[in-house]
Amino acid sequence: MTARVTISLPDELLAQLDDVAASESLTRSDVVREAAGQYLVSRASGTEATRRLQAVDDGIAWLKQVSQGPGGDPRPSLEILREVRGDVDEGADTDANVSGGPAT
Repeated sequence: MTARVTISLPDELLAQLDDVAASESLTRSDVVREAAGQYLVSRASGTEATRRLQAVDDGIAWLKQVSQGPGGDPRPSLEILREVRGDVDEGADTDANVSGGPAT
């Protein structure tokens, strides 16, 4: 279905539109239809780009907030992992356990 629309254009813009239509063997309506379609796609893309940028900004703000929070466990991650798995004796020398050699 197609609707007929009446629009007003400045003379200079209409002349440019007619020049493009003539050079591409199109009608005025063809050029206006294509231009309107491109405009709407451009707006939709801009909206999506804005949404993505906002999501990135929100993520960065969240990371900054997390970095301001209380500090984590100061121990090396391997020591924490071994504790969680039950591989570390309470009184054992951590460096010896990490290197795999005997405690001295």
